[in-house]
Amino acid sequence: MTTARKGSAEKGIPHMRLEDDSMIWDTYECGRKLGQGSFGKVYLAKHKSSGQQWAIKAVNKEKAGSSAIKLLEREVLILKRVNHENIISLNEVFETSKRMYLVMELCEGGELADALKERKYFPESEVKKITKKLASAITYLHKHDIVHRDLKLENILLSQNPNDPEDKLHIKVTDFGLSVVKGVGYENMMQDFCGTPNYMSPEIIDNKTYSQQCDIWAMGVIVFTLLCGNFPFRSKDKDEDSLFELIKKGQLDFSDEIWNDVSADAKKCIEGMLKVDPAHRYAASEVLSHQWLTGVSGNSTNVLEMMKAWTDLKIKKDEGETSLTNGDIDDTFQEETTNDAKSERESTPSEHHTDSKQNGPEVKNDSSGRRGSGGVTGKPGSGRRSQAGNITSKSAPNQKTTGISPKPTSTHNSAQSSVPSSARPSPASSSNPRSSHVGKPTPNQVPNRQTSTSSKASVKGKTQGKK
Repeated sequence: MTTARKGSAEKGIPHMRLEDDSMIWDTYECGRKLGQGSFGKVYLAKHKSSGQQWAIKAVNKEKAGSSAIKLLEREVLILKRVNHENIISLNEVFETSKRMYLVMELCEGGELADALKERKYFPESEVKKITKKLASAITYLHKHDIVHRDLKLENILLSQNPNDPEDKLHIKVTDFGLSVVKGVGYENMMQDFCGTPNYMSPEIIDNKTYSQQCDIWAMGVIVFTLLCGNFPFRSKDKDEDSLFELIKKGQLDFSDEIWNDVSADAKKCIEGMLKVDPAHRYAASEVLSHQWLTGVSGNSTNVLEMMKAWTDLKIKKDEGETSLTNGDIDDTFQEETTNDAKSERESTPSEHHTDSKQNGPEVKNDSSGRRGSGGVTGKPGSGRRSQAGNITSKSAPNQKTTGISPKPTSTHNSAQSSVPSSARPSPASSSNPRSSHVGKPTPNQVPNRQTSTSSKASVKGKTQGKK
């Protein structure tokens, strides 16, 4: 007997509850095993009627535990809501009393992190293509009130572009296990100390309430790394405490000779994504419309920067240094502030209106012992500790996600910890979710890497055995 799960038709994606899994293999021909994790296996599968290939991830619910299942269900819920060419797609879901099966889009190019390992770095022309697609995907997510919270090279897959067979850089954003949607519990979840160390934004490290701008910071880290093969912030002794201090300073270094061949527009775009103050950081739509990606010059749409420019122009006018009229200034400012970026920033608080809270109540890890790179990659879960460090020209980023309690004295070392609780008190009233509470995590706070039962559907070059 099969039943459709109520409330599962957000995007018309079937979610069937089965008595056993025989019906699945009546529909799909199971191929080789692509990988195996602590509580899941990934198989290459072909639909018997259409012949189309998919990646099927089978998760053992008993082994995964309730916390991992909650994260998986959250990810499935989000994937049912999204539809974008650069976001991994979910085809259907099967569920029995013991297992959950996710039929995912197959991405045969593997992880972008693996491609970087092989190539050492990408030329600017190719990074520009990747960045435009990534910015498009993140703009889409943010407009639909979805914050990814774990963007990294391992969570970007390379797929076949159906519209351009020659496109070898067709990316898919995956792993939505840590993602959140605005709604009930959103504010509490946007205080969780989670993510992958080298991609964490300063406001997350400082235990401040953060917003969708944390995704922009991670995107800046990705673009910088693709262009030179190294993370922008690297601790020489691979100490996470030192790494976090460098991230909070946000000082970028373009002195290496590899940057001599990178355009000024590319560097300016990176700088805009890696502003320490999230209120001055680019919004996703600003990245997408940046001169580096469009080739069209234009003024900034950042409201705070425009206000400063307007003030500077007015001062110059008062001092007789410019002939620009007040009407011209006002018209220019009013026209530019109608941009999409304004509406994105209106929901983001300024850091100057937030009270400091250094020792809030404990918030449990947003972790389930899953592999940080997540997805259907042949490695669904490993539960090993994250090592924040630099990427040399011989190795690319390969980090896993960390979910940590913001309570400085709390330590969590379990590879399979629970979903973050909402016990932490809400921040001071503000209209801007970017501002935050001060409270630097201690080194003991960083537990084993958080892994995720994500939807990464990738056929790797290295297969691991048969079913």
